[in-house]
Amino acid sequence: MDHVITQQSDITEEFLMTLLCQVGQAKSLFMQAMLEARMANFAEIESLLTQGDEALTSVHKSQTSLIGFDEGEGKVHMTLILTHIQDHIMTTMLCRDLAIEIIELRKEIEGGD
Repeated sequence: MDHVITQQSDITEEFLMTLLCQVGQAKSLFMQAMLEARMANFAEIESLLTQGDEALTSVHKSQTSLIGFDEGEGKVHMTLILTHIQDHIMTTMLCRDLAIEIIELRKEIEGGD
């Protein structure tokens, strides 16, 4: 969902809930990739990371559109749900980075390196 924000009315409850669901899906995929690494199912990992990246990229594009629309002028009314979504985006980005590192460590351990 690459949603371009051009006016305040574009920021609907449906749009916000979709962002929250997408970022949640991305985090779940990154967590699943780490679980697969723990079980040494390395063949599954690349697909999970790719799917997570696609979901996170879509969310990030929508977030960037929100920031662009706001132009630092306070056009976007900050709500608890927007803050919650931002928190999920940031933690999911961190989760992704850590997942990649943990998966690499698991590969090294499994390979005996």
